[in-house]
Amino acid sequence: MHLRQFSRFKSRRLMLATAGTAAVAVSLAGCGSTQAQGVKSSGVQSVTLWESHTSSTPAGKTMTALVNKFNSAHHGIHIDLVVTKASHKALGALAAGDAPVLAEISHYDGNFLSAHALESWNPYIGHEISSSLKQSMYPAVWHNGEVKGQHYRLQADAKVSQLTYNKAIFAKVGITHVPTTWTQLAHDVALIKAKDPAVIPLAWKDSSAHILPPMLSNGGHIYKPGSSQKAADFQSSAASTVFNYFRTMYQNKEMIFAHGTQIRADLGAGKLAIADGTSAGYDKALAAVGGKFPIGIFPYPSGSTGHPSNLVQGLGFVLMRGHSPAQYRAAATFVNWFFSPKQQAFWGENSGDPPVTTAGYQRIPASFLSSHQGIKVASEIMSSPYTISRPIPDAYKEVQSSLDTQFFNAVTGRESVSKALATLETEANGYLSGHSAL
Repeated sequence: MHLRQFSRFKSRRLMLATAGTAAVAVSLAGCGSTQAQGVKSSGVQSVTLWESHTSSTPAGKTMTALVNKFNSAHHGIHIDLVVTKASHKALGALAAGDAPVLAEISHYDGNFLSAHALESWNPYIGHEISSSLKQSMYPAVWHNGEVKGQHYRLQADAKVSQLTYNKAIFAKVGITHVPTTWTQLAHDVALIKAKDPAVIPLAWKDSSAHILPPMLSNGGHIYKPGSSQKAADFQSSAASTVFNYFRTMYQNKEMIFAHGTQIRADLGAGKLAIADGTSAGYDKALAAVGGKFPIGIFPYPSGSTGHPSNLVQGLGFVLMRGHSPAQYRAAATFVNWFFSPKQQAFWGENSGDPPVTTAGYQRIPASFLSSHQGIKVASEIMSSPYTISRPIPDAYKEVQSSLDTQFFNAVTGRESVSKALATLETEANGYLSGHSAL
């Protein structure tokens, strides 16, 4: 199972734009209430944006700065920013007649579409939104949120799966280069276990974004070909290979299952050699390590197909139903501005996430890229034809949950691999077909 060295970039200090007289209205209340929408008394078109990034994070601060900049430069439109969990609250707000015009939601587009909650972006592409956006966005980003040719969600940020490693431990045990195949990764974690038994060789996340890429790179599929996403394809040789691969490492005590805080704590304490995660977590990893030793980043290895695979995740802009065409045009104007090269470069340099457009990436100064090599590799991963959009059917959340559970059960020995895969396929098919107990 080949690869490229992955060096994740860290955000430079964020210099927030001056808000001026068009200061953004930010609400930290969890109630999800919004300000009055529509045309203000001054004739300014008001658009409420429910923003899902926590305001204290680099991404949240960067979005606030960008909204401030937009409001200062666009006197006929005002974006009212509300910090809340739009993915969980927007449907309820719609039912109550209090939905925002614009919201950032996660990947559960299908739930919103089945509730007839979203307007398509298509009428605004080529008008308020530049027709060149398709060519500028990374392919997997552009198609994220696209259903039957209609764009219901335009991805605002992007992250891909990756591995962070302790360079000092690699040097200590004699590993001179990062693994480029899954076979080489297994060899390296075994070597670390043998030569430095006090160290945890590998910590892995038991979630779909970290399970599906190795399956896909070994020739697997999420859905059965030709099933129109109504049938899963988990009882495959690729799925069996991947489940057994991690099961063997777990049984040999060469890996553990863990998540964010624990992984970063072990990495920062020098107790972990290789940490599974996403590109969005690199700044936190750097903070946990605190300069005590050097760390590096590399992408997921290649599988039997000869190439690596990955999934693009991230929040995306959606138009909630129930508003006027003028409000939608104003929202589209803001989104087009957000995706412009200058603003995308600002996003990439400050948010902790890469730009979602190639034009934004190309605008980032070489001096910044030289000290943030991860942004270059993130761009390469998103450019790859083997990087796909995270699935969005309305039943995918349940399929994902079953995948996570059965992967954990098989790897930890609670079930045999064959039983776990059989259960997974049965449950997934029930969800996808709409015939599950739910």
